[in-house]
Amino acid sequence: MKLNAVEPRGDLKQVVKQFWYTTIETTKNNSQIFRIMGDGAPGIIFQHNNGHSALLGSDGSDLPVSFAYGQGTKPCINQIVGNAFVLGVNFQPTAFKALFGINTSEITNAILDTEHLFSKNFNDQLHNTIVPHNAIRSIEEKLSAYLWKYRQDKTIDKSIRLIKLNISDIQPHILSSYFNVSTRQFQRKFKEYTGVSPETYIRIAKFQHSIHLLKNKRYQKLSDIGYRLNYADQSHFNREFKTFSGYTPKDFLNDISMKQPFLQTVSETIETIRIVKHYA
Repeated sequence: MKLNAVEPRGDLKQVVKQFWYTTIETTKNNSQIFRIMGDGAPGIIFQHNNGHSALLGSDGSDLPVSFAYGQGTKPCINQIVGNAFVLGVNFQPTAFKALFGINTSEITNAILDTEHLFSKNFNDQLHNTIVPHNAIRSIEEKLSAYLWKYRQDKTIDKSIRLIKLNISDIQPHILSSYFNVSTRQFQRKFKEYTGVSPETYIRIAKFQHSIHLLKNKRYQKLSDIGYRLNYADQSHFNREFKTFSGYTPKDFLNDISMKQPFLQTVSETIETIRIVKHYA
């Protein structure tokens, strides 16, 4: 299994972080288990095994062949059964509301069949496209058609940049003061565009930053990470990490020491991680 990443073209970079695709092969009587963690942004998944869903949700039921997912504030387990082709679109944090006009909080910890976003004919066309790059080009063309009505909310985008630049010290209650809007108005708009409150988004961003520090070995002992990110103590760091990943930091390190197709090459760039192959 090899993960292939494709950067978006031109103006699409303002709404799409990355396209990716892979083929996952399993035997008839086995499945591969993946843990889905909070990563701070929505996305879209197109997946199938000969036109049928190859992806099972936490309750063992088939997921739609094509679906959008919202913010995740708790981890879940997915299984791949059979030989599956999977293509993903990783959006920027505020892109879903801006592109599709949907209050992103409505799909937090939930999925939405893409027939609510695109036509059935378009979805069928994608699943009949054999060459992955041709499928990505089709998605790019479709999303580009939405860009003319794209309404970027500079307040929310700037607040997200502030959070990432000041991840250790930022306090949610002072964010609205940067933009001369009331706290209530800011919180409402932030949740509409990102799917979660500013407080929760900061917690997810800190969790993702801790993953970056772990996988890049930017610590001498685990307590260094909790201290660096201004957690109250090591127990607080452990609880927060488990809330968004389902792992303790030690268990996470154990799993990422195994072959991880969705874990990109070690880099100083902070890339969010959403999917981890589960070996327990």
